[in-house]
Amino acid sequence: MSKISELNIRLDDDGYYLPLTSEEKYILLEKIQKSFHEYMKSAGISTMYMKCRVSVLLDIIEKVEKRRVYFHVFHRATMSESDEMSLYCFWILKLTPFFNVENPDYPVNAFFALFIFLKTINNLSYERLNRAINLDKEYVDSLIYAFQYRDLSKEAIMAIAEALLTGEYQSSQQS
Repeated sequence: MSKISELNIRLDDDGYYLPLTSEEKYILLEKIQKSFHEYMKSAGISTMYMKCRVSVLLDIIEKVEKRRVYFHVFHRATMSESDEMSLYCFWILKLTPFFNVENPDYPVNAFFALFIFLKTINNLSYERLNRAINLDKEYVDSLIYAFQYRDLSKEAIMAIAEALLTGEYQSSQQS
């Protein structure tokens, strides 16, 4: 999933956050839903039984945008693509907007979060190093386990993403 929001920082005259417009939210919603359909296609999952709580996804979009503004206001920084993706993963894991009506126990949110996590990390690795990141099956299994059963914070997911990218960059410099 490429960087979802490329919006300007929206603040009122007093420096307070201005919510996204409905149009902005729905543009971002379409991007997330497109990524979800890409995930389902790559996993060979039928869309017939997969459902989405659109109101929850809209809430997630707003939460990520608030954090993007927070980065700008309090840290004078632009949120990186890996940070943005990590926030989406965190909120998808916490608020579980997707579900399988045929099999409610299927961990679709964890698998979708893993999908966007790995896709973004690979895209960033290609941008920086011209190659995919090399993760073995054991690492990916540990990551999906953590997404399903551990209580990962936003910052922990961000740190995992950055560590993977930094490790790949450093190993490429040593080669």
